Amino acid sequence: MKVNLMFRNKDFVVKSESDSIIDTLANDLGFKYIISNMSQGDKIISNACTTALFNPLQSIDEICYRQENLIDALRKPDVIRQLYDITIETEKKRKDSFYWLSSSYISSVYSNAIGLLKIYIEMLMKLRRIADKEVAGFKSEGFLNFFTMLQRELNDDYFAEVNSHLNELSESNGILISSKLGNYLQGVGYVLRCKNQKGFWRKWTFAPSYTIAPRDDIGAADLGKRRDRAINEVSNALAQAAEHLESFFAKLRNELAFYVGCINLAKSLKMIKMPICIPKLIPIDQRKRSYRNLYDVGLALTKTEATVGNDIDTTDKLLYIITGANQGGKSTFLRSIGQAQLMAQCGMFVGAEEFLAPIRNGVFTHFKKEEDSSMKSGKLDEELSRMSKIVDVISCGSLVLFNESFSSTNEYEGSEIFRQITKALIDNNVEVFSVTHFYTYATAFLNERNTEFLRAERLENGERTFRIVKGEPIKTAFGEDLYRKIFADSL
Repeated sequence: MKVNLMFRNKDFVVKSESDSIIDTLANDLGFKYIISNMSQGDKIISNACTTALFNPLQSIDEICYRQENLIDALRKPDVIRQLYDITIETEKKRKDSFYWLSSSYISSVYSNAIGLLKIYIEMLMKLRRIADKEVAGFKSEGFLNFFTMLQRELNDDYFAEVNSHLNELSESNGILISSKLGNYLQGVGYVLRCKNQKGFWRKWTFAPSYTIAPRDDIGAADLGKRRDRAINEVSNALAQAAEHLESFFAKLRNELAFYVGCINLAKSLKMIKMPICIPKLIPIDQRKRSYRNLYDVGLALTKTEATVGNDIDTTDKLLYIITGANQGGKSTFLRSIGQAQLMAQCGMFVGAEEFLAPIRNGVFTHFKKEEDSSMKSGKLDEELSRMSKIVDVISCGSLVLFNESFSSTNEYEGSEIFRQITKALIDNNVEVFSVTHFYTYATAFLNERNTEFLRAERLENGERTFRIVKGEPIKTAFGEDLYRKIFADSL
């Protein structure tokens, strides 16, 4: 049986190992708050959502497949939670039962496999009942295929036959084995026999029998070895069946975890009246971006109230330079870009009313870092080292987000370093969003037709609206506004 709720033709593999670039990306873009809200303390959901977010899909077809499943999940959240709860219940029952297949004793593997299979069959029956009840309410290919698969492969005849076999194999009424005599009158060809065949009791009720004495340990051990020889092949088959069902429930749990995480996040954003939308992704070679009311999801969750969103509509741009007033919302805007790109490419909704963007091979961040007393080299060396690590893995069609990069040095030197790096990236078809206070750096691209200039909006009275609008760079960052605001009482 296949789950296929995340991919049409392959399994979703959850990755638990840490990666320095992913950790940096998560911290820079504020995903800690987003993933925490999605998981709500559930480690399985956290791992599944982290894996999905930081392994962006590259195929529009794969993204659309997952989006359609997500739309169904958001329409039927209670059903998705019921399915997920069944997988959690299954794992809990498995652990509480103390049934383990990793035993050197064949008889233990035999009895434990039967016990596990009874648990899994009970849980499969619960899944089938939900499929029968809810299949008509789903439209997506993934969930429809999943439910119809349950109905097709787990019909009533199947459950009746499996339960009959498990009861038959149970050792509560003993087991029946047969063998032949070998050349030296030894037992050979041990086979497990069915006890409930027609005429069984009539044939064996009055047959000769022998019962070993209660204290005959040697006789009991000998019979135990003969039993193990007879049940060896059946034990292997039962163990393989149990392992297959264990794998099925684990995969189902991980794939449903992603959708439960999305349901949790959507509910939280709805409570603070922030919009979400299913994004539209266009091919990687196209240069168009269009957003309406795009906002920083992590910030909205932290503030637990509505936050300011931004609009943008550009075509044929590869470099976006963002300048303007201090504390005007530039970094927040940058985070919203990165969040939305990764959320869109993992098949999620995004925090906006509308969102359109090209697919990107990868998303990378290079943000200004606070001073670190443990650094063994200078701040500029540290920034260049981080940039070098990005260059080692970046490729054409990627997206890089710079936030006040190379500001650890003076205007002239920092601008020149930054300009050369930016020019090399866009010349190799890497899309760049750059928040900067370097006027020299920003104006170096004034005559580039593939550059869009954006600026943090500032009203005439010095008030920040926290909106990002089109506008060329100006020499001042209006630090005096902040000085007056902070020290107004003492002036």
